[in-house]
Amino acid sequence: MFKLTPLTAAILVIVSAQAMADDSVSTQAQVGTANIAEVKQTAAPFSTAAQQQLGQGNDAMAVQDTATGTITQDQVGDFNASYGEQLFENGSTIVQQQVGSLNTAHASQSIGMGENQALQQQAGSGNFSFLYQDSQEATKGQTFQFGDANEANIEQIQLGIANNATIIQYGTANYGTAEQIAHMGGEIGINQAGEGNYAYGDQRDGNGGVVTINQFGDFNATEVWQGGQTGSEATVNQYGQTNETVVDQSFGQNNNAQVLQVGDVNAIYADQFDSVGSVLALYQQGTGNVHFTYQSGDSHVLNATSVGTENKVYASNWKGPQLGGQFGSNQRATVTQAGNGNIASFKQDGVGHIMTTNQTGSGNKTTISQADSYNELYFDQNGSDNILISDQRGTTNLAQGTTNGTGNTTEFDQSGTGNQAFTTQLYGSDNMITVKQADTMNVAYVTQGGTGNTASVDQSGMTQTATVQQMGADNRATVLQQ
Repeated sequence: MFKLTPLTAAILVIVSAQAMADDSVSTQAQVGTANIAEVKQTAAPFSTAAQQQLGQGNDAMAVQDTATGTITQDQVGDFNASYGEQLFENGSTIVQQQVGSLNTAHASQSIGMGENQALQQQAGSGNFSFLYQDSQEATKGQTFQFGDANEANIEQIQLGIANNATIIQYGTANYGTAEQIAHMGGEIGINQAGEGNYAYGDQRDGNGGVVTINQFGDFNATEVWQGGQTGSEATVNQYGQTNETVVDQSFGQNNNAQVLQVGDVNAIYADQFDSVGSVLALYQQGTGNVHFTYQSGDSHVLNATSVGTENKVYASNWKGPQLGGQFGSNQRATVTQAGNGNIASFKQDGVGHIMTTNQTGSGNKTTISQADSYNELYFDQNGSDNILISDQRGTTNLAQGTTNGTGNTTEFDQSGTGNQAFTTQLYGSDNMITVKQADTMNVAYVTQGGTGNTASVDQSGMTQTATVQQMGADNRATVLQQ
């Protein structure tokens, strides 16, 4: 670090005596009290450093060593500090502008080649901005802060090419950090407006990833990690108060995660771990909604939408009270929730499963498991406190049903090949349907309407069919075919 000597003149224009390199130009202008400025340019052809300070107690530093670049630092206000350094760079540019008081900017570019850039602008008071690029080529980093007490950090370090990071923050006490480490062709964009928002984007040991974080409101928090990924993309948008999102994509390629939260106190934890070509789309609107999801394997598609209050989706193998997720290959899941306090939990493992559930009302629950290959489930719940439990194993089994009313229960247990179950609870409360099928090509049709009805179908063997219809109250039907 260079020792800074105060300049006592009120107005001082200097062609720096420290600029020893050929074709270098240094211009410093200061107006105010106790301003400090210093420039060092060594073996830096075509370099230019210009520093202007207006106010009291401003501090500036510029260093270029074996660099081909331009450093421009402008400060207006009180007690600002700015620092720039370029070392072994080629074609680098650092521009730092600060308006207000107590702002701090830091930029350093080290050991890189070609088209390196750094731009930091701050308007307001007490903002902090840090940018560091090391062993990077054709990289670009920019921070823009408008307001008070905001903090922006960009680190693009270790060997990397053509990485780009931008942080834009409006408001008070927002925090944004973008890191790209040993990455190639990465893009990170952070945009925040409001108070106390937190955003962290990290890409490393990969190629061509894109991370986009947009937060508007107060005290929202997002972390996105992409490690060992090629061509993967994560986008998070949050609007409201105290929403939280964590997206982790590691060890895979061509994965896509899209998250949208609107409202207050919503939370999403989404993982795509060791996955290839998987797609994740999560949407929450309201208050206190929670999604926990996990994908591992290839070509999964997951869509989960919750609108209302305190709805939950549990599909993670490490987070939440019920473990689940997508594993294997080519699984598809769609969960839609509208209302209050609905819970959906599922696990898919094997090949080619399809699951679609819709919950409308309050307190409905689904627990679903699919294993082996090409099983399908389609189910709607309308009302309150209805329950679905489904376990499918084997190949090409199908379960399809609808529940309307209060406190109704449906259970599917399918194993074997080509079994089909169709259930309908038309209306009423406290009705129960249980369908168990094994081996090959069993078919069951069950319809209920009323209160307290119970139907049980248990089939084993080949090509058996069962049909049950119940209307009224407290009916009992049991079918067993072996």
